Amino acid sequence: MRKIKAAAVLSFFSVLGVQAQDGGKVVLEGRVDRKFDNTKVFLYNNITGENDTAVVRDGAWRMERPFSGPTRHMLAAEAESKKHGGYAPFGILIGEPSKIIIEGDLESFYTAQVSGSKAHDVLNAYNRLVGETNEAEALMTVVRNHPNSFASAFILERYGKALTPEQALACYEGLSDAVKKTDYGKSAGNQIQGALLSKEGALVKNFSLPNEKGENIDFAVFKGKYILLDFWASWCGPCIEEFKTLREVYAQYKKSAPFEIVSISTDKSEGAWKKALQNQQLPWVQLHDLPGDQAVASKRFAVTTLPTTFLIDPEGKIIKKNIRGNDLKVYLQELFSK
Repeated sequence: MRKIKAAAVLSFFSVLGVQAQDGGKVVLEGRVDRKFDNTKVFLYNNITGENDTAVVRDGAWRMERPFSGPTRHMLAAEAESKKHGGYAPFGILIGEPSKIIIEGDLESFYTAQVSGSKAHDVLNAYNRLVGETNEAEALMTVVRNHPNSFASAFILERYGKALTPEQALACYEGLSDAVKKTDYGKSAGNQIQGALLSKEGALVKNFSLPNEKGENIDFAVFKGKYILLDFWASWCGPCIEEFKTLREVYAQYKKSAPFEIVSISTDKSEGAWKKALQNQQLPWVQLHDLPGDQAVASKRFAVTTLPTTFLIDPEGKIIKKNIRGNDLKVYLQELFSK
């Protein structure tokens, strides 16, 4: 039985390109100019919750992390932050226990060269192809050629909007089952499902989310009105700025036309959402999205940037996506003057 179980585990990781190296650890070794000695390099991972810090000594830095599954670690440099007043973190795809070498200027850390990660090699191949062809063709080629690499799921999740929902679905269906089960595989699947459900002309199926009072509100109760569905978050500056337009159109059409605004916060923190509502005093419907894989934003509407809006007709059909600012004012004026 032990041999069978061990073989099954080995088979699972082999599908992801995993080899038993370094005792199941990921070793990150940086090689930099000695002028960066005594400065720090930071690692964080918002999915796994991992954090680490290394200090540059004699032109090198080193981190050792346990490998718990395919993921993307983010790196940032203290030197870059000091020089530019901020940093541009870059991610390293890690699909297996391995020793990874990172070489580059810590004042422009995102330009570093990465070697030793098979998954990151796939990402590099995609980036090269984008320069030679177009984004959609590069994506389909790389995913088709690397169905067993979780890098393909990452690329599809991150850049899949370059494809039609149907093309993205075909790419996703070509991935191995093991890759689909990774964090990025699940996220890519949800986004593709959301993209198919939220195409212009698609009918929005009913869903239910809590308002600020904790009451679950069915989207179906708004049927018969034009609905501007607005996805936002308390930390999103452009979202807050767009509230100026939403206040204006809401005041103009709420009583004179069959019109309603429904805002859905994607804030992970309910407290942050409620604090923003207190500060903004928004007079239209406010809902809070579900966490993780059940989020309406991704699973139903493929939201990857904020703000994102959908204008939905009285029958529940999506008629416009991402219409904001003056374009929204003009469109509603034409719509309600007919």
